[in-house]
Amino acid sequence: MGLHRFFSRCNKGGNCMAVEALKQDNCDKGINAAFMSNHRGEVCIAFSDPVYARADTILLDRQSRAIHVVIHQSSFFISHVSEAMASAFENNKQALLTAIRPDGSLLELFAPIEIGNA
Repeated sequence: MGLHRFFSRCNKGGNCMAVEALKQDNCDKGINAAFMSNHRGEVCIAFSDPVYARADTILLDRQSRAIHVVIHQSSFFISHVSEAMASAFENNKQALLTAIRPDGSLLELFAPIEIGNA
């Protein structure tokens, strides 16, 4: 799908995208992310650090609405999301993960979403 196509598909229909502002829940660890859902219900996480965009899996704790990423068998807390965004994640099998690399190019990868409770 790619981030450009994620936005361009969304923008053709006008008002069709939900974006949660940069999350500050975990800013002390330097993990900032924006959570997006387009009119088709597809989800995207834009990270400030490309390391997190390389996640193997996205974990959603349905009870607390906490999002974690799994990288090399280690889980990292990213943020809590709204009920609407948690539902969007729950309705998808994968998420588009994006970040800007140090050379200025765009990194776009997909990761499966797993739902559970802590």
